[in-house]
Amino acid sequence: MPAAQDTVTAMKHWLAAGFLILSLHAPAAEPSTETRIWTSVSGTKVEASFVSASPNAIVLRKSDGTTLSLSPSQLAPEDLLVASRLAEEAKAKAQVKNEDPAEEKARLLRGPLTYGLSNGHENWPEDRKKIIVQAMEEAIVFLNRHAKFKKHVTANNSPGTPTADANFDGWINWGGTINRRVALHEISHTLGIGTHPEWRNFVKDGKWTGRHAIAQLKELDGPDAVLHADHMHFWPYGLNFDNESSPESDLKFIKMVEAFRKDLGIP
Repeated sequence: MPAAQDTVTAMKHWLAAGFLILSLHAPAAEPSTETRIWTSVSGTKVEASFVSASPNAIVLRKSDGTTLSLSPSQLAPEDLLVASRLAEEAKAKAQVKNEDPAEEKARLLRGPLTYGLSNGHENWPEDRKKIIVQAMEEAIVFLNRHAKFKKHVTANNSPGTPTADANFDGWINWGGTINRRVALHEISHTLGIGTHPEWRNFVKDGKWTGRHAIAQLKELDGPDAVLHADHMHFWPYGLNFDNESSPESDLKFIKMVEAFRKDLGIP
């Protein structure tokens, strides 16, 4: 049996085993709005977005709004794998959508990005401890919801620090300004922004030269966008000041941090 047919057969068994029984065993989820080119085993191509998957049908939606239902055996093996991934993502989103907020928060605080308080936190003033914990938890929950940074960071109470600072080892000193935006910004330093040994090698004449971060900014802001950087920070979307933070900008900040890490070679 040809290798491609082996893959299709394996995927059909996979489907039958329940890995793609989204429509039968999972809550209804919002379909993907992202379109891609899907290819059949015969080579026919169609541009469409993923809607749902079951052991008997992969449902796609074309740009004109019409839907197309294909049996798993009709899709090219690599596209069947894509359908599998999208079905699992839709299932996960449906589960999260119905999750109790307290349970969701507890789950997101478990990682992959985690934090703890430094030794001696039992003796911190309760008012400072409370706002440090709140800032850290809000930032950690947001980052784990929208990204997959794997690291453990430590929050330290440091009243003598003017604002806050952090290093690549994961240590964050909290000084005079404590809020979610600062937590996001300082956590980015623990992830390599301005602190990785190779950071300065990518900065020339006040601009970043790494291709991944430049490409990401151009995707966000257009082909004329310029990515500025110095020995510790980047802008735009570096969340360097409170007025830079917004729901949209915070998501762009995550995309930029992910791109910088690619330039720096951080897995």
